[in-house]
Amino acid sequence: MQSSDYISATTLSKKTSATLDTLANGDKDKVIVLKNNAPKAVLLSMECYEAMQQEMEDLRLTALALARLDSFDPKKALSHDYMKGKFGA
Repeated sequence: MQSSDYISATTLSKKTSATLDTLANGDKDKVIVLKNNAPKAVLLSMECYEAMQQEMEDLRLTALALARLDSFDPKKALSHDYMKGKFGA
Protein backbone atom coordinates (compact mmCIF):
# COMPACT_ATOMS: atom_id res chain seq x y z
CA MET A 1 0.00 0.00 0.00
CA GLN A 2 1.10 3.50 -0.71
CA SER A 3 1.70 6.01 2.03
CA SER A 4 -1.00 8.16 0.40
CA ASP A 5 -3.53 5.46 1.38
CA TYR A 6 -3.01 6.35 5.06
CA ILE A 7 -4.39 9.30 7.02
CA SER A 8 -4.13 10.11 10.70
CA ALA A 9 -7.31 10.36 12.74
CA THR A 10 -6.40 13.97 13.53
CA THR A 11 -6.02 14.86 9.85
CA LEU A 12 -9.24 13.03 9.02
CA SER A 13 -11.12 15.06 11.63
CA LYS A 14 -9.83 18.25 10.04
CA LYS A 15 -10.29 17.15 6.41
CA THR A 16 -13.34 14.88 6.57
CA SER A 17 -15.16 16.52 3.68
CA ALA A 18 -12.10 16.54 1.40
CA THR A 19 -11.35 12.90 2.26
CA LEU A 20 -14.91 11.84 1.50
CA ASP A 21 -14.81 13.77 -1.77
CA THR A 22 -11.59 11.97 -2.72
CA LEU A 23 -13.33 8.64 -2.20
CA ALA A 24 -16.55 9.70 -3.93
CA ASN A 25 -14.66 11.05 -6.97
CA GLY A 26 -12.80 7.77 -7.40
CA ASP A 27 -9.40 9.31 -6.75
CA LYS A 28 -8.90 6.58 -4.13
CA ASP A 29 -10.77 3.35 -3.37
CA LYS A 30 -9.80 3.29 0.28
CA VAL A 31 -8.21 5.32 3.05
CA ILE A 32 -6.67 3.65 6.08
CA VAL A 33 -7.13 5.64 9.27
CA LEU A 34 -4.24 5.63 11.75
CA LYS A 35 -4.45 6.41 15.43
CA ASN A 36 -1.18 6.54 17.33
CA ASN A 37 0.51 5.30 14.13
CA ALA A 38 -1.51 2.07 14.13
CA PRO A 39 -4.24 1.20 11.59
CA LYS A 40 -7.66 1.48 13.24
CA ALA A 41 -10.20 1.70 10.40
CA VAL A 42 -10.66 1.69 6.64
CA LEU A 43 -12.85 4.11 4.70
CA LEU A 44 -14.06 2.77 1.35
CA SER A 45 -15.73 4.40 -1.59
CA MET A 46 -19.32 3.21 -2.02
CA GLU A 47 -18.35 1.64 -5.35
CA CYS A 48 -15.54 -0.35 -3.72
CA TYR A 49 -17.75 -1.34 -0.78
CA GLU A 50 -20.59 -2.53 -3.03
CA ALA A 51 -18.16 -4.50 -5.22
CA MET A 52 -16.71 -6.14 -2.12
CA GLN A 53 -20.19 -7.00 -0.82
CA GLN A 54 -21.14 -8.48 -4.20
CA GLU A 55 -17.97 -10.54 -4.34
CA MET A 56 -18.57 -11.87 -0.82
CA GLU A 57 -22.14 -12.82 -1.77
CA ASP A 58 -20.88 -14.55 -4.92
CA LEU A 59 -18.34 -16.50 -2.85
CA ARG A 60 -21.01 -17.44 -0.30
CA LEU A 61 -23.32 -18.73 -3.02
CA THR A 62 -20.48 -20.63 -4.69
CA ALA A 63 -19.57 -22.31 -1.39
CA LEU A 64 -23.24 -23.21 -0.82
CA ALA A 65 -23.56 -24.66 -4.34
CA LEU A 66 -20.38 -26.71 -3.94
CA ALA A 67 -21.54 -28.05 -0.57
CA ARG A 68 -24.88 -29.05 -2.09
CA LEU A 69 -23.13 -30.78 -4.99
CA ASP A 70 -21.09 -32.82 -2.52
CA SER A 71 -24.22 -34.03 -0.74
CA PHE A 72 -26.45 -34.38 -3.83
CA ASP A 73 -28.24 -37.73 -4.06
CA PRO A 74 -29.86 -38.26 -7.49
CA LYS A 75 -32.15 -40.90 -5.95
CA LYS A 76 -33.79 -38.25 -3.74
CA ALA A 77 -34.04 -35.61 -6.46
CA LEU A 78 -37.40 -34.62 -7.93
CA SER A 79 -37.63 -34.57 -11.71
CA HIS A 80 -38.48 -31.51 -13.71
CA ASP A 81 -41.59 -33.26 -15.05
CA TYR A 82 -42.73 -34.06 -11.51
CA MET A 83 -42.35 -30.41 -10.44
CA LYS A 84 -44.19 -29.17 -13.57
CA GLY A 85 -47.03 -31.58 -12.83
CA LYS A 86 -47.23 -30.62 -9.17
CA PHE A 87 -47.14 -26.85 -9.72
CA GLY A 88 -48.85 -26.75 -13.12
CA ALA A 89 -46.44 -25.11 -15.49
